Amino acid sequence: MNWVNLLLHTKGRITRKSFVLGLLPIFVLIGFVIFYLRFLTGSLPAWANIAIPALLAAEVLYFTANLSLKRMHDYGRSAGWLLMLFSPLIVVASFLLQQKYIPLQSYEGAVVLYTSLISLAFVGFLWMFTEMLFLRSHEKDNRYGPAPHPAS
Repeated sequence: MNWVNLLLHTKGRITRKSFVLGLLPIFVLIGFVIFYLRFLTGSLPAWANIAIPALLAAEVLYFTANLSLKRMHDYGRSAGWLLMLFSPLIVVASFLLQQKYIPLQSYEGAVVLYTSLISLAFVGFLWMFTEMLFLRSHEKDNRYGPAPHPAS
């Protein structure tokens, strides 16, 4: 298995097995972020406490987006479907930005609205992730490339 191609390139298609194997280094990176935030935060300079977790989180998002994109290509979907996969992050970020720059008069109303939105976004995330894990590959070639060999 070519790990560089799997995690860094956006072209092509991958099988369910390759998708699950590609998630392993992502979980290792998440483990490093958790370990860093738990045990090393106070022992390094302030700039490192911001830069290191941010870089690791950016790598996790990039690798996850590439894997997910190639998995969606496998059953004929375009990159636009990534919005549904990352919609919980988008909703949370919009809530935090909205509260910082345009605070609402009724904070409880905003919390109810965004709680509803995050619930819907999480349902969309679960739907897409379940499809990526359990939906079979298209056996024929599609516009994103030839059908991946099951052993790859």
